[in-house]
Amino acid sequence: MFSRFTAGLLTALLLMPAPLMADNNAVLIEQMRDGGLVIYWRHALTDRSQRDSDLSDMDRCETQRNLNSPGRQQARGVGDAFERLGIPVGTVLTSAFCRNRDTAELAFGRYEEVDDLFNLPAVRDQARREWLVTSLRERLATPPDDAAQNTVIVGHNLNLRAAANVFIDEGGIAVFEPLGGNRFRHLGSLRPEDL
Repeated sequence: MFSRFTAGLLTALLLMPAPLMADNNAVLIEQMRDGGLVIYWRHALTDRSQRDSDLSDMDRCETQRNLNSPGRQQARGVGDAFERLGIPVGTVLTSAFCRNRDTAELAFGRYEEVDDLFNLPAVRDQARREWLVTSLRERLATPPDDAAQNTVIVGHNLNLRAAANVFIDEGGIAVFEPLGGNRFRHLGSLRPEDL
């Protein structure tokens, strides 16, 4: 059930003229070109007929929900768009899930897997869940080592919702201005087709 605020926001977005949305996307892309941001990318499209059935060995992709063919194309397309648009990419971080690692590899040809991006719903221990949320907030607030680059995080939707109250669909990109400490500002979000 939507709150009145959420319903009003959705209505405003639906009524927003297409050229205004395109202008907002252009501004966001220009900010990404300038570097210094944290770009949170939810893994590309997946095969929803698959389930995460056994996560005891994260290298066993056959026991996880994986990218489908359109998702693999989407990941390559986003990587191509970053290159075409001149969006600089520094560190690329990803969770241990195959769908995230594959998204990063197809787009950028490289990634660093980190424990604190593990998919939140797969964790039962409350202390670890809180650590995952706190760690993501810190990552969103931390500027890239090189201010001319962007940090890219290939993560999961529910982690982002818990840490920043931002929702993105599969393949969606949320852009953050890191402000240090635990502070960050959500600058906006893009769909892959916006690039």
